[in-house]
Amino acid sequence: MLAVTDLASQVSGPVYVPGDDGFDAEIAAWNLATAHRPLVAVGAADAADVAAAVGWAAERGLPVAVQATGHGAVAAAIGGVLVNTSRLDEVTVDPATRTARVGAGVKWARVIEAAAPYGLAPLSGSSSDVGAVGYTVGGGLGLLARRYGYAADHVRGLRIVTADGQLRDVDADEHPDLFWAVRGGKGNFGIVTSIEIDLVPVATLYAGGIFYPGAVAADVLHAYRAWTSSLPDETTTSVAILRLPPLPELPEPLRGQTVVHLRFIHAGDADVTRADVLSRLPAEVRTRYRDEWRPRYDAWAAALWGE
Repeated sequence: MLAVTDLASQVSGPVYVPGDDGFDAEIAAWNLATAHRPLVAVGAADAADVAAAVGWAAERGLPVAVQATGHGAVAAAIGGVLVNTSRLDEVTVDPATRTARVGAGVKWARVIEAAAPYGLAPLSGSSSDVGAVGYTVGGGLGLLARRYGYAADHVRGLRIVTADGQLRDVDADEHPDLFWAVRGGKGNFGIVTSIEIDLVPVATLYAGGIFYPGAVAADVLHAYRAWTSSLPDETTTSVAILRLPPLPELPEPLRGQTVVHLRFIHAGDADVTRADVLSRLPAEVRTRYRDEWRPRYDAWAAALWGE
């Protein structure tokens, strides 16, 4: 067991070792298939805590892992130090420059809500419940990708703690190679504590999803390929094959079924109609289980593939 008194004296957030009250909650991932087993867990209260934790680990030759919301937990952290950045919850919007400063613990819902009153939106993904920073530094192919591309390409700057425990401000002019690498390299180049991102104008959008039975997946996928080639840049789509759980809150036709979910969002002219997009679908796949197409006039809030 490591003696962590010296680490605890360097940080303002909590420090836990296995057996401590709070340890299990600190390391728990949203993805329940992943079970972390670090030697030490640090609940960073600010960027300085992150730097102290990484520096402490580096001095002892310990590996470091990072987690905020836990949605991206695909590999368990075994041994070493797990730094939890969920307390870094800064969100500030500058409507004049169309930018937002976002802390590593912030989920997209808060950024969406903060930007919407100005008719602006972040380049978030299909769920507002995931971490904005982890999503963005992983690339970020989201709801407006056809029009604006990857979210990572709209990062203006970031603060990152590198493996030597140094906190660095990084942008196209300061540490440009690191700036290039981390936008898509996710956590491999350090722990990002905050990012400054572009916001884009979104006054009106339409979004929806159509469910098809899994048995017709081949027909839908072939139709989807042809359909997407005919759509304008203002329309972004995705398709997924899902095995839905038998939960009572799901509609009866979908409960416990394998389905194909076709999702689309249109952020073009306000007078667009459902037929403008859906009429381009081949006739053989227009029959739908469930149609959730609807307009949104609240500059993005809750319009996430109609889900």
